Amino acid sequence: MEDMPYTLLMHYPVLAPILFILLRAVPVIIPPIPGIAFDLLGIAVFGWKLGLILALIGGHLGAIIAFYLARYYRDFVARYLAPIRTLHHLEERYSEKEKFWILIAVRFVTSPVFDYVNYVAGFTKMSFTKYILSTFIGVLPYSFCIYYFGGKLLMSGWLYGIFIALGVLIITSLFQEKILSYLASKIRKND
Repeated sequence: MEDMPYTLLMHYPVLAPILFILLRAVPVIIPPIPGIAFDLLGIAVFGWKLGLILALIGGHLGAIIAFYLARYYRDFVARYLAPIRTLHHLEERYSEKEKFWILIAVRFVTSPVFDYVNYVAGFTKMSFTKYILSTFIGVLPYSFCIYYFGGKLLMSGWLYGIFIALGVLIITSLFQEKILSYLASKIRKND
């Protein structure tokens, strides 16, 4: 049963890329689901190059859905994800250009848990074009590292791939806490 996604993708080579793209979008739309497991699956089935491209498409598909869910169902989504007061302060305090760069910084540091950021971005007045461009720029370095180094390590065995994924998650979470607390202190300071 645990090999079901892998087996499913391997038995349907024509549908496999589409299925993987859809699978990779799910953890972005439903934030508690970790996307790294899908990344390891993508590397195993498609290799690091094609897996990276498909994962970026799937991740961006999920990000777009989350962005528009927040944009069109603002009050419902806000009750579950972010305090409205903080969002209003972010919206009022920063220019569109600043929001663009803040989103890149937050995505670069929080890529493993960036799913909530998609919803928060949907609450702002940021244009879709700036949103998707900042998402791509912010997510690409992390995704490249996961797929390239994960691919190298998975060739040596699954255990090494799991260790590198855990290492990247731990390092990223350490930096994430520092950057997010810095941004929060700046927001509080401006109150």
